[in-house]
Amino acid sequence: MDHYAGRRRGCRNLTDPQAELAERLAVRAEALRAEAGQAGGEGLSVADAVALAAVQLGLQPRTPDA
Repeated sequence: MDHYAGRRRGCRNLTDPQAELAERLAVRAEALRAEAGQAGGEGLSVADAVALAAVQLGLQPRTPDA
């Protein structure tokens, strides 16, 4: 299992660019959740934080296959 040390759970099958993007999203989402928690509001769900982080990073949302 040392081969996967330092990677997030579920990231084993990601390419390096995908893993880098996932890490950027995770870091930004975590920061957004922390900011929302400090503001004294209800906070931010993980899903909402990731969606907001994706928008802030300029990523396009995934469109369902037609």
